[in-house]
Amino acid sequence: MIVSRHGNGSNGLSSGAGSSRRSGAHSPARAWAAIALSAAVMAGSLCACGSTSGTDASPSTSASSPAASQSPSSTASVSSPSASASASASAAATGACTTKELTAKLTQGAGGGAGSSYPYLVLTNSGSQTCTLRGYPGVSLRHGDTQIGAAAKRDSTVTASTITLKPGQSAHSALRIVNAENFDAADCTPTAADTMLIYPPDQTDAISLDATGLTGCADENTQILYVQVFQPGEE
Repeated sequence: MIVSRHGNGSNGLSSGAGSSRRSGAHSPARAWAAIALSAAVMAGSLCACGSTSGTDASPSTSASSPAASQSPSSTASVSSPSASASASASAAATGACTTKELTAKLTQGAGGGAGSSYPYLVLTNSGSQTCTLRGYPGVSLRHGDTQIGAAAKRDSTVTASTITLKPGQSAHSALRIVNAENFDAADCTPTAADTMLIYPPDQTDAISLDATGLTGCADENTQILYVQVFQPGEE
């Protein structure tokens, strides 16, 4: 009976020990499975980060594109002032037309009427360089070496502008010449002219034109000549 109980106890102990060993054998397998699963999750996370990093690289690349696209604009803005400065320097280098560079003539202009004639005084650049005209000419009638009456009075109807004349180009000034016969002879003292003296703007040397057929008033208070600023062309 004692043996029998010892054997049952032994069997129970053996059974318990065997259960304990089996449980110990399965625990490492589950631990490795857990480790493998964790590794897989971490690998997936790392892959996801790499993908995000790749996405972040694209905006960086595209962000550089606007800077590249702005380059032509920057080049244009730099070259424009340079071109403007060159044009300004060229304009500044062009001086006023001198008397020796110009030839003069009178044309019919606007014709005549109401006791006055309206010829055009035309100045042409007969030189070899481009030059400019701006403003009024000085105009007077002469007989021999003597000026007849007052010089032309300025008519401000037209606004002055700078006119660039290349060789061969012309500009005109509209004149008004009042007939001396319109005035009382005692006040006017009519005097036949033989020369019209022309002073280009800003010049002290004059051009002489034949004025045969014109009559001036020797009285300086009787105004018969009027002149406008130069305008482009002959008419």
